[in-house]
Amino acid sequence: MLRWLTLCFWAANFICIFAHPTQPPQEPGIQFVFKGRTYLLQQKMQIGARTFGEHPNCNNACLDTLCNRLMNKRRYIEIIRQDDGVHPLIGLALGFEFDEENGTYPYTPSYAVAQLKDFSWGGVEFSKRDTFNYTGLSNNVSDDLTIELDSFIHDTIYGRFSGLLLSGGGPMAAVDSGSFKVKLYRQD
Repeated sequence: MLRWLTLCFWAANFICIFAHPTQPPQEPGIQFVFKGRTYLLQQKMQIGARTFGEHPNCNNACLDTLCNRLMNKRRYIEIIRQDDGVHPLIGLALGFEFDEENGTYPYTPSYAVAQLKDFSWGGVEFSKRDTFNYTGLSNNVSDDLTIELDSFIHDTIYGRFSGLLLSGGGPMAAVDSGSFKVKLYRQD
């Protein structure tokens, strides 16, 4: 019996190693390369981080949930990370459809969006009037962005992303070698 259990243990480890060719990030947050620079964004939004925004009446607990949420009924995940919680210079928001019952990984969402925000510009946060920042979309019409979910364990999502982001002003820029590890809060 012990020999059989040992064999099962090694077989499971072998399958896990080769099923996910890239290692999930060890650090929680979002990592990526943009315009030749590597970013590690680990901070969530906090009060004082914005002059303008979609959620002016949120406290830090509300913002914490908004930065890490799995909306069960919509089957949708939103993740927001910045380089600094209160005085950010750069931030990234990821949103994508997610079917928790899928069970097969890697899983590629049919709908995904990414928004990269340069806070040094000082404009309205992720507004349509914001022409200095970058957005990527993946749906049945556009294929700017690729997100692959590697696993979902104990409400923590692991994944990778890359794509071509467009700014409202016209320029395009690639986001490469993106990965994330985020603990999610469930909402109905």
